[in-house]
Parts: sequence; structure tokens; C-alpha cells
Amino acid sequence: MSNRKGGSGGIIQSIKENLTKHLERFSKAKLSTGFPKIVLGVIGLSVVLGGSFYYSHTTTAAALIVNGQEIGYVKSPDEGKQFVDHILVSKGDSSELVAKTHDKLEFQNTRISKGTLQENYVTEDKLNNLIRTYFEGIEFSIQDTPIAVLPSEEDFKKILTSYQEIYAKPSENNTISSVEFKERISSQPVEVQLEEFSSPEVVLDILTKGHESRTEYVVQPNDSWWLIARKNDMLTKEVLAGNPGMDEDKTIQVGEKINLVKVTPYLTVVSKGIYTGTETIPFDVVSKTDYSLPSGSSVVRQEGSDGSKKVTYSYVQENGRNIGKEVLEEKITQQPVTQVIAKGPVYASSANVALSRGTGKASGLSWPLRGGLNSYYGFRSGSFHTGLDIGGDTGEPFIAAAGGTVSSAGWSGGYGNMVIIDHGNGVATRYAHASKISVSNGQQVGKGETIGLVGSTGRSTGPHLHFEVIINGDTVNPLNYLP
Repeated sequence: MSNRKGGSGGIIQSIKENLTKHLERFSKAKLSTGFPKIVLGVIGLSVVLGGSFYYSHTTTAAALIVNGQEIGYVKSPDEGKQFVDHILVSKGDSSELVAKTHDKLEFQNTRISKGTLQENYVTEDKLNNLIRTYFEGIEFSIQDTPIAVLPSEEDFKKILTSYQEIYAKPSENNTISSVEFKERISSQPVEVQLEEFSSPEVVLDILTKGHESRTEYVVQPNDSWWLIARKNDMLTKEVLAGNPGMDEDKTIQVGEKINLVKVTPYLTVVSKGIYTGTETIPFDVVSKTDYSLPSGSSVVRQEGSDGSKKVTYSYVQENGRNIGKEVLEEKITQQPVTQVIAKGPVYASSANVALSRGTGKASGLSWPLRGGLNSYYGFRSGSFHTGLDIGGDTGEPFIAAAGGTVSSAGWSGGYGNMVIIDHGNGVATRYAHASKISVSNGQQVGKGETIGLVGSTGRSTGPHLHFEVIINGDTVNPLNYLP
């Protein structure tokens, strides 16, 4: 940068040189009389001429000093400050945020030649490249692990409130007494660049989808895809999804390594409250053999209807799932009406299934498949449905609801591929529409053992498991025997 040559120092030097020349000329002429007046006149003229020349060739300016180093000039301190303010605002224009800087900027008023100002003028673009900027943000952490940087503390609180409302919403029937997070949550101020920010909407979406974790599992003796899923609290389709190219029919070897990809929530909302509402009491169905009816036919002797009850209970939930529940008050508002079905006799020629008979006490049954209920037990849409239709995916394994002996395994008309297990004491269970049967007649099976794969064989509208509970030869409502 210029050292201000040609500025005020150069003009003063020019005045001195002119004055010296005049004095020398008068001294040689030995003009003793009136000398002081002449000298003073010359000095005055020189000062006037020099000052006029100085002001016509110079201008006011402000030296711009960044972190103690002079980098050039601006026309005035106000202009320099305007440059800085505009730079800080423009850095965050797209987000309506204003940048900040730790750089120390100073402006010193001065007068320099116009040429010097032109040569060393600091434009806004040049200043923009010289100063370092940052934005103030809030770092959001869960269990001391940073998740995202948000523009403000208000955004941080808004996300937490929105996430809580997904799982804990008060209503006329639901009084919430407390809501908190199971995990440790914290926030702290940080200095970041604009691209490091995340929008509240994106962060909420990330939290809602959960965290994907991958672990490696070594296949153990007697393992199956279903058993591996059960050991790790996963669905079979979730285990297979983490191992591309694998399917239910693929044999796995002891010692083989497979991937377990689990999605777990970043945050767990723990809510406590009291719920009051009306619940349905499903009607029971009783079927009796009527020898006056043709074999395989059935007639409704008494229509069934669901009852209802008003229930008040306290609960503890984690992300909307009950982990604790205590019934405080229960009042039946309408008694269910049992449906009575008369069924034609089943002869040996039409069924090769021999089942035990006994007291019919069925306890300890478990759900053969995890899934939603597509159809309930009883008369539905003008026909009698003898079991529950449990939703599932083709190829998903189902298990024995209890231990027993396989009394039938194979094709059975509208049931498609079917398995019947005799549990003794007059209790049996039926599993229908399987895509594959994994057991055979006479085989002993344990509770929880895979006996087939979900399918849509026989008379079926789509993949599901048809599940029946049979007591002394007659079907009953499975919901009355399942946990």
C-alpha cells in the first residue's frame, strides 16, 4: 500500500523549496531596506498558494484498520460501517439471520491525496473477503450426542413440544398428568456457518423416523430366520431386509454372520395420565351339533351382539405404548349377547381329523403371529367366520400357540394349506391359508415353534393367517383365550 507520498508532506516540502528560492534571490540583490516586509509578503503568498494547492489535490477519508492492520481507505467511517452492516446482513439473507464477526474494525479520520484514495480504496466486495463471519446457533444434543444445530432456543423448544404431542395428546377422555423424556436432553450456544444449520421441520422428521443401528449376529445351532428375529425383538421381514438377497427359504449355517438392522427412537416420551372411555366387549359364540342339519351346514339360532363398558384406568406410556396400566373403575353399560350356532354333524368321511376331548380349559395360548386383525370371529357380512384373520406378509413365519401334536397338516379345501394342533384336554388350534407348511402329521411341536409361513392359499382374499381355537370339536372366539 502507498505510504501517502504526494500527500500533505509533499505539498509542505514544495512550499519550503519555493520560499528558499525567494530568500536567496533577495539576499543576492542586497535589498537591505524593507527586507522584512518583502520576506513576510513572500511567505504569506507561498502559504496561501500552497494551502490552495493542498486542498484542491487532497480529500478527507478514513483509514480502515482490521485487527490492528491498516488495509486501505474508505470515504468516511459511516461508509465503512455501512459496508460492514450490509455484509453481515447479506450473509444470512436466505435465512433472515444476521451474521456476526469477532474481527476488530477501526476507522481513523485522515486527509490524503485523491490519487491515494483511489489506489487504496476498500470496496464492499474486498472487505467481504477480508473479514471473518459466523452465526450464533443452538446445538441440540441427546445423551451428550449432538443431533443438530438450530437457529434459536425457541426452535429447540418447539421441536421437543411437537415430538411430545405425537405421543401424548390430552383430550376430553385423556387427562395427562406428566410428560417427560426418558433420555437426557441438552442445548448450548455454538458459533457456526450458515450451512451447518438444520430447519426445525427436518430435525423433527429425523427424530420421528428414529435411529438406524447395525449389528452383526452369528448364527447359533437350531437357529432359523424366525427364531433370530424373536431373539432380537424383530419381525422376520425386518431381519431379511437387512440382508439383501436372502429369503425365508434360504438355509443359514451355524457360524454364518448376518446383519441386524434395527430402527430405534432417538427420544422416548414417558407420559402418565388417566384415560376414561368406552370399550367393546366382544360377544362369545357357542356352537352345538344339530343332527337334523346337513353335514357341514350351520344355522344361527341366536344372533350375537357386542357389549360395552366404561373403563377408567391410569397408565404409564412410552411413545404411546402402555408399559403400565391399572384399572380404577369399570362399569358394564351393555351386556354382550352370546351367539348360538347350530352346526350339522361332521362325519369321519368328511374329516380325517381326530381331536382329543376333555374339560376344554385352554390357558397359556399365545398369538401365533404379530399383526393387525383383518376379520373377527362370528357372523360378518352375512356369513359365519370361525376364527381370526391376522394380517401378515407372504413368507412370514407363524408359530404354534401352544405345545401339542400335529393332527392334520396339508391341503384342506377352502382352508388351503392347513395345520391343526391337538393340545389335549379337548383343546385344538387351526392355522390356515399357509404358503408353506413346516410340520407333518403326528409331529410333536413346542409352544412358539415355527409351523408354517403366511400365505393366501385356498379361499383367501390376500396374505394372512386364519387362526381358530377349537374346544371339544366346536370353534370358539379366540380373543377369549389369547393374552
